[in-house]
Amino acid sequence: MRKRNVKAVAAILIVMTVLSGCNTNKSRENIRQGFDAVTALEYEKATACFDAAEEAMENPQEIARGRGLVYLGMAQYEEAIEQFITALSYSNEFVDDFDFDTNYYLATAYFKSGQVSEAGKVYSAILDLRDDREAHYLRGLVYLEEGKVTEAKTDFDIALSKNSSDYDLRIEIAKALMEKGYGNEGKAYLQAALGSNEKKISEYDKGRLSYYLGDYENARNYLESGKGNKNAEVVLLLGQTYEKMGDYNYAASIYSNYLTDHPDNVLLLNRLGMCKLQGGDAESALDYFDQALALEDPTMTQVLKFNQIVAYEYLGEFDQANVLMRNYLQIYPDDLDAVREYEFLKSR
Repeated sequence: MRKRNVKAVAAILIVMTVLSGCNTNKSRENIRQGFDAVTALEYEKATACFDAAEEAMENPQEIARGRGLVYLGMAQYEEAIEQFITALSYSNEFVDDFDFDTNYYLATAYFKSGQVSEAGKVYSAILDLRDDREAHYLRGLVYLEEGKVTEAKTDFDIALSKNSSDYDLRIEIAKALMEKGYGNEGKAYLQAALGSNEKKISEYDKGRLSYYLGDYENARNYLESGKGNKNAEVVLLLGQTYEKMGDYNYAASIYSNYLTDHPDNVLLLNRLGMCKLQGGDAESALDYFDQALALEDPTMTQVLKFNQIVAYEYLGEFDQANVLMRNYLQIYPDDLDAVREYEFLKSR
């Protein structure tokens, strides 16, 4: 989460099964299973495991952090904050990586709860002890949220100064600025990289910087010249470039060609599904989303579940879309777009 830029009788039986599965005599087994469940977004199971860990008198600090992550995933931010603070209360004067990581989670909970200034205080506290580029970047996002653009850019610049060739970070900074209405400032970060490192920079990096600058013609040219690598990242961005240019059929062919030899690429299956939706073929789109979901990539589960619902809407199967959306919001309650979409579905 700190790294980058996440839903009666039968229920009782499930809980009993989870509890029995977590109840072991190993000194940390319940905690381990709890964190595995958090990763899999199985929050009910995770809660049961942490409860079992408490009964077995396993590490209380890890239990508190685990519960905090459960609450964070369920968008219950005040409860998450309380648990992270509890976890930190077990620390001593020797600050270690566990403490730093917990503080990052705490700051995330503050930020998501709307307590932006509190999140900033946590990042500042981290920076008082450790000159961490991630903390500079994230505090920059806090400043940006508060409308303090000068302070935000100062932190962004410090983060980038530690590795000016970190194009992932540079792009994230530019996107953040653009999303807040500071398009010129955001583009300046991208143009600076293209201008100062043009001889050293790869065709792929030139292509993606051009893509986020909105220069799709050059993005396509750079990516086409470098696509001999057959690299999934290049294929993905090249396809998205054609999507931006309105050529969904050609984008779909790019994705399909790659998937012929690499059928388990979740990102490309999702993009291919989106292209099919744009082309009016919702049945094929749904098939690709289902294929991708079957691969169980937790980093893509939320996106795929939402797109699956949209495909059912395109097919006119509103009852099924309604059921899926209700389940989706139980897992991702802070997705405001989904909340609005659910209101629409309920009216159909």
